[in-house]
Amino acid sequence: MSTEFPSRSEFWYDDGSIVLVVGDTAFRVHKSILSQHSDVFADLFTVPEPPKGELDFMDGCSVVHLQDDLKDFEQVMQAIYQPFYFDKLPQDADLRKLLGFISGILKISTKYNLAKIRQKCIDILRDKFPTTLYGCDELVSSGYQYNATTVVSAIPLARETNVPEILPWAFYISTNIETDALLADPVLSWRDKALCLAGRSQLWERQKEDTHKFLFDFVKAPDCRHGCSLRLQQMTWRHMEELRKRPHPLHEYDNWDSLGVCTSCLQRVQDQHARGREKVWNDLPKIFHLGTWNEIHQEQNR
Repeated sequence: MSTEFPSRSEFWYDDGSIVLVVGDTAFRVHKSILSQHSDVFADLFTVPEPPKGELDFMDGCSVVHLQDDLKDFEQVMQAIYQPFYFDKLPQDADLRKLLGFISGILKISTKYNLAKIRQKCIDILRDKFPTTLYGCDELVSSGYQYNATTVVSAIPLARETNVPEILPWAFYISTNIETDALLADPVLSWRDKALCLAGRSQLWERQKEDTHKFLFDFVKAPDCRHGCSLRLQQMTWRHMEELRKRPHPLHEYDNWDSLGVCTSCLQRVQDQHARGREKVWNDLPKIFHLGTWNEIHQEQNR
């Protein structure tokens, strides 16, 4: 049986051994190359072919129809056939450009288990969605800027492609979105919107109780002899309200001189601050009902 297709993609090789059809576009590529990248394709190509009269053929190659997005599939072919394709992504790319570059590749590489290409996409995401407190501090100190509407698009992408490692930080950043804008967002599910709102309240409590408690309820060191609790300036209501709307308990406080407290009290609050930040980071997945960091890693690697 011979079938004509309306268009050939740029990935049409005369020595190709299989024709993959996505939408109305045909790709004549190599079974051997696809099999090296994907055990799904490797298994597909080992299935005995039906009698020739029951198969579609194009230029002497059997035809396989795939139900994928054409643009996504073209990007994956570029990643497979162009060894330095990922180098096209600028080092200083903003999040919108970064997600636009890798989203389709990540979806297709997840579906067909193109393990190395999928891992490359995950590594790129990890660079902007840290999975350790150290990585968080490095990212924040770099001054990297997030666009709120772009950050939320990473959440459904992570769920669809089983990359839960990026979800805690994605949710954390998304809590800074104004409530009305968050509720009106067309990308997030209602469940994820609820997780953002509930998580924001928890982050505010954690900032008051764990990481920045010394700014709200200062307790002097046992060996303080300078009356530091009386000298510390109280936070204004306006400042507290700003923090409540956009809590940031992982913010690494560095304005220690402004506290004007003695050496003993300063050491006490610095230790408290460091322990609090570690505690909040360790609990971050649980704050957004994602399990623990260990459970997230196990789910992603299964």
